[in-house]
Amino acid sequence: PEPGFGCAVVAAAAVNAVFAKLGQRASFSISAWNISGDPCTGAATDGTAIDNNPNLNPAIKCDCTDQNNTVCHVTKLKIYAMNAVGQIPEELRNLTRLTYLNLGQNYLTGPLPSFLGELTAMQYMSLGVNALSGSVPKELGNLTNLVLLGIGANYLNGSLPSELGNLVKLEELYIDSAGLSGPLPESFSKLTRMKIVWASDNDFTGKIPDYIGSWTNLRELRFQGNSFQGPLPTTLFNLVQLTSLRLGDIVNGSSSLTFISNMTSLNTLVLRNCKISDSLASVNFSKFANLNLL
Repeated sequence: PEPGFGCAVVAAAAVNAVFAKLGQRASFSISAWNISGDPCTGAATDGTAIDNNPNLNPAIKCDCTDQNNTVCHVTKLKIYAMNAVGQIPEELRNLTRLTYLNLGQNYLTGPLPSFLGELTAMQYMSLGVNALSGSVPKELGNLTNLVLLGIGANYLNGSLPSELGNLVKLEELYIDSAGLSGPLPESFSKLTRMKIVWASDNDFTGKIPDYIGSWTNLRELRFQGNSFQGPLPTTLFNLVQLTSLRLGDIVNGSSSLTFISNMTSLNTLVLRNCKISDSLASVNFSKFANLNLL
């Protein structure tokens, strides 16, 4: 066999199984292959991006630079908004070079499998808007290259595992309407690269942690519809790069409004049922030139 033939067979078998189990057919975006063929041909290897390309869906991308351009590895897999049904296929664990996995906006059921934690090259993983259930596996904390994690709009339960604090490269976290509860882990204090956090419509409890104020790269923060205790942390004052802030439904306590004084880049500000007892005059809103939703 030619160099990399065994790898091609494994990749072909894994990709075929994933597509078959999720009720999908390879479209024109992927050249046809059989179980012993190589899926890394055609659009899977040219320079066409699949991330935000509706014409390439479902789709895969490959990296064929290994061993003097003789071995290919599947690095991206997308089945987005294709009415895919079933559980997340175990065959995904064979695609160990995956950096991008988008199975969002389908009808996937069953658990978030712990074997996803084996895909340690992963940088972008979107599983949101499905019907996944069960707890968030601690093994996801092994994905230390993750930049984006999306598991919102599912039927999960339980609290976030502290191991997710190991995802120190994480910049975007989408866990809104996920069914989660409990306090935010103290280990999240290490996630200082965070830029976007959507965590509304869960049942998070305890106080909004002071360490949120150390996420000074934050652009968007959504914390509505939970059961957080007041008062709001004064460290929020440090989030001067925010362009969108949505806080709401604080259970008790009393907070000042002055924590937003330096957030002059805001274009969206929602403070609803936050137990704020202060005068609007405590903030100079004339500095908020970009504000268009209040």
